[in-house]
Amino acid sequence: MRESPNPDTGLALRAGPVHLQLREILPGNPSRGLAATHHFEIMLDDGTVVGHINLRIGSARHLIMTVGHIGYAIRPEHRGHSYSYHACLALAPFARQHYDRVILTVDPDNTPSIRIIEKLGAVFVEEVVVLEDDPAYANGARRKKRYEWVPRSRAAG
Repeated sequence: MRESPNPDTGLALRAGPVHLQLREILPGNPSRGLAATHHFEIMLDDGTVVGHINLRIGSARHLIMTVGHIGYAIRPEHRGHSYSYHACLALAPFARQHYDRVILTVDPDNTPSIRIIEKLGAVFVEEVVVLEDDPAYANGARRKKRYEWVPRSRAAG
């Protein structure tokens, strides 16, 4: 199936079994350190939504140290198929329009996400403590592993 470009990105964002559909652009809240976010659904060819992936635009401490430029989630019933990995690859051309390198973060005990990040070829930077004034702290985040990834094109398929 050949995807037509997303109207807001001008790109057909596809890799492996998934394609991305831009659903909304959230403006962020700079006074709280929250970045503008492009929110995409991760979809299969039959239209099934298996999760979402976000690209955050900015350089606030919260983004760089805690949540990263890219965040994703796969619905529990669709986990175990590398959809997060393929979604990151599909997002790469759009991410490159904004950044040469992106920060990916993960909770230290989230082994499946760490495997995805390492499979992408991201390089471990450091593990940091989430500061009490960071918005993620109120949601229970205490430590984050930070990785740097250079988004590149990979063959779709």
